Amino acid sequence: MKASKNKPQMEGMRACNVRDCAAIMKYFAFLEEELKKPDHGLNEFVGSAKLLEYRAMGDLFKGPSFESISSIGPNGAIIHYAPTAEDNSNLNNDEIYLLDSGGQYLDGTTDITRTTHFGGKAPTAFQKEAYTRVLLGTLDVERVVWPKNSRFAGKDFDILARKHLFEAGLDYKHGTGHGVGSMLCVHEGP
Repeated sequence: MKASKNKPQMEGMRACNVRDCAAIMKYFAFLEEELKKPDHGLNEFVGSAKLLEYRAMGDLFKGPSFESISSIGPNGAIIHYAPTAEDNSNLNNDEIYLLDSGGQYLDGTTDITRTTHFGGKAPTAFQKEAYTRVLLGTLDVERVVWPKNSRFAGKDFDILARKHLFEAGLDYKHGTGHGVGSMLCVHEGP
């Protein structure tokens, strides 16, 4: 049900995603510059807090839609990983960085996952292959023409996203996607 949206909800989702992606791009630009410095002092937890600052600068932002998964290197493979102030890894240019986060806006809710590398030590051939296979699966899902009034749900297309991974004997241990709700109310005060 949460994947089905009426016209105002669809317009709000588009608008809030534009603002949210702008915040993420500002954050990534910040990381790209800061990670060049040997004494940057950034870790997964600090990075997550910095992204929240960028989101908070945007119109209609009310808070995160869930706890951000800001993860570097092996931590990116931990499902629903969340760094804490006490338990986190330092960010760097040499490992893959995975960000799965979202925002609550008065006109919609976002849930965005991005995987990136900031240009130090090059990703391995295996990392490039796995990334490319996931991208190919994502494109396959994006190109599906959904029949009007179809009985199929997003979960029914999960297999398409995994096709290119399966061809190489690979898989991942998480669902490919899900619907995203819409901010319905804001509670102000105690």
